[in-house]
Amino acid sequence: MAETDNTSVARIEAVLNEVDRALERLRAGTYRSCQVCGAPIDEASLVESPLLAHCPAHPELS
Repeated sequence: MAETDNTSVARIEAVLNEVDRALERLRAGTYRSCQVCGAPIDEASLVESPLLAHCPAHPELS
């Protein structure tokens, strides 16, 4: 049971880290830009996945 709890905590921490990074991008004005190439990320993609940090040109990062 402790291993499951540790796994759950690790997943929650990972999501919170992603949220923190998204908030930093929002503050910096780069939230809607791909963190790899700078291309714009379309609004529909961000609505579907608000923590998305890259455009579809980088599927290996999904």
